[in-house]
Amino acid sequence: MRNTELFKFGLRNAECGIKTPNSEPRTPNSKGMTLIEVVVVMVIIGTLSAIAISGLGSSLSTGVSVTGAAQMIASDIRYAQESAMANNVSKSVTFTSGASVYAFTPASALDGTGQLPSGVTIQNDFTVTFNSLGEPIAGGGGIITVSGGGQTQTIRIVNYTGKVNIS
Repeated sequence: MRNTELFKFGLRNAECGIKTPNSEPRTPNSKGMTLIEVVVVMVIIGTLSAIAISGLGSSLSTGVSVTGAAQMIASDIRYAQESAMANNVSKSVTFTSGASVYAFTPASALDGTGQLPSGVTIQNDFTVTFNSLGEPIAGGGGIITVSGGGQTQTIRIVNYTGKVNIS
């Protein structure tokens, strides 16, 4: 009988004694990995990654904090300039060397807290005052320096315009 005739009767090659490449019993493929092995490898890699990242975390977070503090100070200086123009008054921001806070004068309920992230401090005494036109009448052309964890950022206030730059 031919294979096609055997299939008509519902018989398979293996049942009729005919050997084909697919009729042999399968042996496990030793070249692949099981799901359990893959999961174990992933857990080991994850654990090693967590240990490595935690060692870098403190220095990495301080650098991020210094950059964030500089951006926060620049934003608050811009706020003081806009507040002076909107309210037709003079508005100042005062920074004290070694401190981690700064203050707005005159203070209002809308002013920010002026609190820097932990480990970040102001490096120089500085006050910038804007008039009702948004011009810096004191502190224009000056700089504020913040540092922490060996990193430093400098905030510059451009004379006449009050534009704030971070470097």
